Amino acid sequence: MYSMQHALQRIEVSVKYTITERELTTSPISQLLCGNFIELGYGNQAESMRSEMLFNRGFEPFFPYQSAVWDWYGLSLDPSNSAVGHKQDWSGEDWYHSAYEHNPWFAAPGNEGPLLIDDEPTFLVAESPLAAVYLSTIDAPRRYGSQALRIRNSEKLQWAGVAQGGKYLRTGETYDFRGWFKSEGTPARIEIRLCRDGDWDQPLAGATFNVNGKWSEQRATLQNPSFAGRGVFCVFIEPGATVLVDDFSLQPSSSVNGWRSDVINVLTQLRPTVMRFPGGCFASFYDWRSGCGPLSDRAPEPSYFWGGMNDNEVGTAEFADLCRSIGSEMLLCVNMFHPKKRNYLGYVDGTGKAKKFDFAHFTCEEEGIKLATDWVAYCNALPGDHPAAALRASHGHPAPFGVRYWEMDNETSRWFAPEEYAKPIVRYSRAMKAVDPTITIGMMIYDHVYSDKLDIMLDICGRDIDFLADRGGGEARIAPFAKILHQYNAGHSTNIKYCNTEWLPDDFNGAELKRLAPKDTPRTYFFNKWRYALNIAPCMMTWQRYANHVLFVNFNNLANTHGQCAIETAREGAFLSAAGMMLELFSNSPAAWPLEVEGYKADDLADIQVQAALDIDRKRLVVYVLNLTDEPRTVNLSLRLLPQRYHRIETTTITGSNSLAYNSPRNTNTVYRSYECLDASQPEALTNCAPPLAFVQLVLS
Repeated sequence: MYSMQHALQRIEVSVKYTITERELTTSPISQLLCGNFIELGYGNQAESMRSEMLFNRGFEPFFPYQSAVWDWYGLSLDPSNSAVGHKQDWSGEDWYHSAYEHNPWFAAPGNEGPLLIDDEPTFLVAESPLAAVYLSTIDAPRRYGSQALRIRNSEKLQWAGVAQGGKYLRTGETYDFRGWFKSEGTPARIEIRLCRDGDWDQPLAGATFNVNGKWSEQRATLQNPSFAGRGVFCVFIEPGATVLVDDFSLQPSSSVNGWRSDVINVLTQLRPTVMRFPGGCFASFYDWRSGCGPLSDRAPEPSYFWGGMNDNEVGTAEFADLCRSIGSEMLLCVNMFHPKKRNYLGYVDGTGKAKKFDFAHFTCEEEGIKLATDWVAYCNALPGDHPAAALRASHGHPAPFGVRYWEMDNETSRWFAPEEYAKPIVRYSRAMKAVDPTITIGMMIYDHVYSDKLDIMLDICGRDIDFLADRGGGEARIAPFAKILHQYNAGHSTNIKYCNTEWLPDDFNGAELKRLAPKDTPRTYFFNKWRYALNIAPCMMTWQRYANHVLFVNFNNLANTHGQCAIETAREGAFLSAAGMMLELFSNSPAAWPLEVEGYKADDLADIQVQAALDIDRKRLVVYVLNLTDEPRTVNLSLRLLPQRYHRIETTTITGSNSLAYNSPRNTNTVYRSYECLDASQPEALTNCAPPLAFVQLVLS
């Protein structure tokens, strides 16, 4: 805030705008407005928020990333020619941090080598230059997944085994280990260790045990008394022994239901109101049953759309635990079966051969309805009322999760024509609501082939849906939908709301961003930048002005995803991204009743934007000032038409050191917030000098 003392004086100036007491909406801004979005198998989201410290803890074959990843994140060496290849070393990207590491298992003592992401990833360094120890994978479906790891220590005197780096250790923390072991031949002694990088001889903590020729689970608690920094987890076996290992786990004791405690703290600060799961594109090939029950019984599987792996360790129950911990509502995205899904996806491997997947199990509409209906029961029914609810109880969750919001698939125009999509929604909705009549059903409308025929689709399924699931931002996007919804609701006694379940702030103003960088710069260049985050403010202010229609909007995405996120979850500690700082302000803003501002016409592309609102009790005045220019700008607002006089002003300003500033593990405050609270002597006018490239919220009480 510039010249705050001057701003609080009773001043006689010719003000530019006048705030009136005329409310723009008959409904308050939804308390659920500011939501977010987790997609499994995409962008190192769920895995990096979890407290599990081991990458590929079951030693499974890793499914290669697909072109969708390389192209979307600007990693293709030539976007016009995929044959040229892609960047295998991510470490030079400005969005990169420790949570993006794909740490291999390596023969130890030894070296993990460079952390490259190639087309034939194994993430296994089988031999060591420092010891005669050899690693290999074997088929072992008895334990976690399809493979186990064989460790053969051919040393005569030296203990050796397997290790994985990239563990960030904290002073005083304890770490809980469990794993399955089986010796080949004679019984063997095992030692697990936590070590500093490169220091094999002086472990920070350790535990020993004996194993024999039968699979057995071993557990230990490791105490790290005095070291903070990067470390290595090791499993060493005695000389001459050969041991099979599988289903490892290493977690800090401070975790919260399997989630990192620092992530919970940051998400509590961010306060996302509605969380969407499990996709996105991932949802269209998801069977919720694969993510239920004991973790060791869940099979890891390829993330078919994006590539990479989904370990299935974040399923419905884990997602419910997270939402409950941070006070968020759950939004589940349903896989609607369709014959075209059978051979929809494929990828080109490193040899240039196309790979196809047969999704015959996602083609029959009747089976899709049954799967969706059972999911509702698993989430919301009582154990005695439905077999799926009894299954949930057997998994340790007797109380229902209470999921209210259900979205019917994602990007459905890939398979369904508009009318073809609307008709099965009726059947899905009625079957799902037969299990729980209180749930709400959302229809995807973002594709223009759908939005152009929204009237027809509503005629088919309007009485069976409760919200529209759109994409994109800006007034030009929402205005036509609001008009159609108003007319339909008035004529059919319905209350269908507008939602935006996966939005990016550059969807309506990407051209403005591109002026900041050289030609052909990938859009991912902006994802973590302050100028990108500034574009969030016009979107949110627009949705606030349409409070009569908008229920919630889900920012894309929650964590990591190469900078396209609200929080970053580096292993050193979680923090808000530039976008997250803007979202946090709106999520916690008291604005409830938007007010008309005389002399001002809302324009979500303008350099200077202003908005005013009352809080829910109409006792406080909330004013936003957005300055998208590179110079300080003064906005004068008259308060003379307001019946109430205000004596206290709280000012929150968010800005960055420059338009391309971004927060990182080394500096989480490059985009920063300042706060000031001052008493006023009944100001009749408010003068705000907004800093360059800044968003200011003033709360008058």
